[in-house]
Amino acid sequence: MVVRWLIGFVLLITALPASARLFEADSKAYGTSKMDIVGKEVERRERSSVMDITITKVGSSVGSSFFLLCSIRRLAQLRGPYRSVAKIEDLPKRGQMLVGFLKTADEPLSTIDAALSASHPHFAVVDLDQFAPVCDLSKP
Repeated sequence: MVVRWLIGFVLLITALPASARLFEADSKAYGTSKMDIVGKEVERRERSSVMDITITKVGSSVGSSFFLLCSIRRLAQLRGPYRSVAKIEDLPKRGQMLVGFLKTADEPLSTIDAALSASHPHFAVVDLDQFAPVCDLSKP
C-alpha cells in the first residue's frame, strides 16, 4: 500500500510541467569564481514571486547587480510575456525580494499583488527590455 502511494507520488512530481517548477539562478553557472550569488524562487503567486537572494561573494557591484537583474528578467520571461517588473527588496523578509510581473510599466500594483506598495522605501519598477543587450550576452 505504502509503495503504491510512493510510486504515485513520484509519478505526480515527475509529471509536473517545467513551468510549475520554481526558478533558480546560480552565478557559478557562468564559470567565474569572483561572484557567488544564488537567487531562488521560494514562493510563486499568480502574478508575483518571492525570491530568496543568497550572496556569498559579491565580486563587482555592477556584475552582481546585472546578474540579479538578468536572473529576474529570465524569470519574467518564463512566467509570461512581461516587459517590466515591480520589485521590493527585503520583503517579505530580509534577504528576499518580492517581484511583481507587469504587462505595462504603469499597470496598477493592486492588480498584481496586495503586498506591492509604491510607498515602500525599497520599491522600484524596472523595464527589463532596456537590459536585453547585456542579459542576452551573458547566458550560461
